[in-house]
Parts: sequence; C-alpha cells; structure tokens
Amino acid sequence: MIILQYALLGDLHSHYKNTKAVLQHIKEIHPNAEIIGLGDLFECIIGKRKAESIRGAKLHEAAKLSDKFLQLLTFSSVIGNQEERIAMVTGLQQFLNYEGQIVIDGATIMHGHQFLWDEHFEPTFPEVHTPLLFFGHSHRAAIYIDGVRTAIRYNEEIYVGDRSYAINVGAVVESRDWCLYDSEKMSVTFYQA
Repeated sequence: MIILQYALLGDLHSHYKNTKAVLQHIKEIHPNAEIIGLGDLFECIIGKRKAESIRGAKLHEAAKLSDKFLQLLTFSSVIGNQEERIAMVTGLQQFLNYEGQIVIDGATIMHGHQFLWDEHFEPTFPEVHTPLLFFGHSHRAAIYIDGVRTAIRYNEEIYVGDRSYAINVGAVVESRDWCLYDSEKMSVTFYQA
C-alpha cells in the first residue's frame, strides 16, 4: 500500500487526555493517514540540570508514565530530548529505541533538539536532503520560509511543493496541535483537536 498522507504529532509529554483527543481527531478526519511521532512522547520529571548528576533512577522517579498512555503509542516516532534524558538517568535502553530522523516521501522528520537554538528560541536548521523538514521541540506551530518563522492558520491547506520549508507541527501537550502532510498534493494542513 502506498502512503500518501501522514499525520504528524509531537511533544506529547505523556499527556493522556490530549494525546487521545488528537489520535481520535486524526481517526475521524484522516483515517488512512500514517501517524508518525516527532519525539518527546514521554515526560521526564527530572530537570535537565539535575539529570546531569543522576544515574540509576527508578523509572517512576524519572518519567511520567501510565499504562493507558502507553497503549496509545501504536505509531512510529523519532527520539526526543525527553526520551534521551529518561534513558540517561535510568539507564533503560528502551527509551533509545527511536531513530534520530525518519525520511518519508519528500520530507525529513526530526524532533528539533538536534538543532541550534538562539536566545529567542528560534532554530538554525540542519541540512537535509528533502524539500520539507518537519520538527517539534519548541511547541510552536509554524512554517519557516527561508529561515523566517511564519504564523499558520488551522484547517487551511497550504501547498508546499514549490520550495523548501521547515515546519513545526506544534505540541500535543499544550494545544493539541498536529499536522497532515499530503505527499501527493505536496500540502500541509495544521489542525487542533
């Protein structure tokens, strides 16, 4: 089966209610889309600075997890900084079982913690070999045109086949954001569940 539509969601941070709502929304309006996560599926409850000195932590001390949330994770994903931090403080390798990037039809998917970010939390994008780069990390849905952040409108199809774009799909945890990428039409549509 050829996949033409991809439902992209990121920055779930273990939020069961919002993740369930987004997945239900995808199922309702684009049931044939392949779902792909952009990392930070989980929430590490140990801060970045404190994590530098902690090793061997118990999983329940390091991550916000529930069985009902884990049951929602039936899709592939790239790794985020939260997964890396959970693995670092617990030593559990299962959180490192995600790729750093996934390449699909005309697009590269990364979390975004691999980028350089300036003092205004704006990224410097790495070189990718696809016209589109989908990412998360900053929790702000936007399209970057020639490196400049451009606001988006929800529920409006945007054609992206004429040039290269970097696209932040937003965050599930805060605003129930997700994005549909149609590789046949070369379009993206931002949604909020």
